[in-house]
Amino acid sequence: MRRWAWMLGGLIVWTVHFMGVYAIASLADVVSRADDPAWRMAGLAFSGVCLLAALAITGWAARRRRGADPSTRFGDQLALLGGGVATVAIVWQALPTVIGY
Repeated sequence: MRRWAWMLGGLIVWTVHFMGVYAIASLADVVSRADDPAWRMAGLAFSGVCLLAALAITGWAARRRRGADPSTRFGDQLALLGGGVATVAIVWQALPTVIGY
């Protein structure tokens, strides 16, 4: 189970980010307005934390992949790919909050 969590770690972070940003935007829409600056900053802070987690997974996977034996190298490559995809996706999903739409 730990290997699966490692290989899918970046995608798990992306999933948590997607659900969290959606929940923050939905709650903001109910409480006040979705484009209220305080709620936008909360969404950006959450995106920043998720981005740091995805970058940490990517960096850790890149470091582990160099000295890994062939039996674990595939899992490290998947973790690296998932972390990279999650990093790009989190930045892409946070851009509307940054530019205000």
